[in-house]
Amino acid sequence: MDGAFFDPKILRFLDGEPLGYAIKVPLWKWLGLRERIASQRRWTRVDATVSGFAVTLPIPQWQRLQRVVVYRKRVFHETQRNFQLDLFSPDNGHYEYSAVATNLDLGVAALWHFMAGRGGHEKTLGELKQHLAFDAIPSRDRQTNDLWQQLSILTHNLVRSFQLCLGAPVRPRTRKRTFLFRFLSLQTLRFTLLDQPVRIVRPAGRAELRFAVSPITQRRIEEAERHIRRAA
Repeated sequence: MDGAFFDPKILRFLDGEPLGYAIKVPLWKWLGLRERIASQRRWTRVDATVSGFAVTLPIPQWQRLQRVVVYRKRVFHETQRNFQLDLFSPDNGHYEYSAVATNLDLGVAALWHFMAGRGGHEKTLGELKQHLAFDAIPSRDRQTNDLWQQLSILTHNLVRSFQLCLGAPVRPRTRKRTFLFRFLSLQTLRFTLLDQPVRIVRPAGRAELRFAVSPITQRRIEEAERHIRRAA
């Protein structure tokens, strides 16, 4: 989750659930992370540009101890996002800093890749908004709007289940821990399977629907039909 969810109520809720979490931590001054960064001498390498270190951070305001992993990413331009010029010599390059609160038993490098897997969730939310109008507010009634969002989510899940039924290929496992299967976006499905040119003809006075599809699309449709019959 992003930094908007770094909140004591959410953390206490997660403490009571059997869930592993990783939440971005804003670099607020009162947390004391900046001082930890300034005094840190040993950083664990993640890749050629990223390194980090783990710390058990006391947060007296929230009455808790929190495991936090701090990362720095070397960039080759001066950035306004961070404060490294007050702490380090600019001769060493410029760094962008981030921090992650977690209860996962992952090392510095593994947690970095796990957080990078958020991109999969962002794509799902983007598809919900762009193709299923999840962010639309169709009325002034809250229950109606709730129902609208539930229908959007059900439609999304139905499309995913449809692809599983058709034999969606398995993705190779990575440290990002994203989807188990390789799904097509709803837009791709529309262009490759659903939105097809057709016309109504009457060759013998009887209406007949004829598809003007390419051989590739025809094979896709026939294969989908075979999978659906086996599933039924």
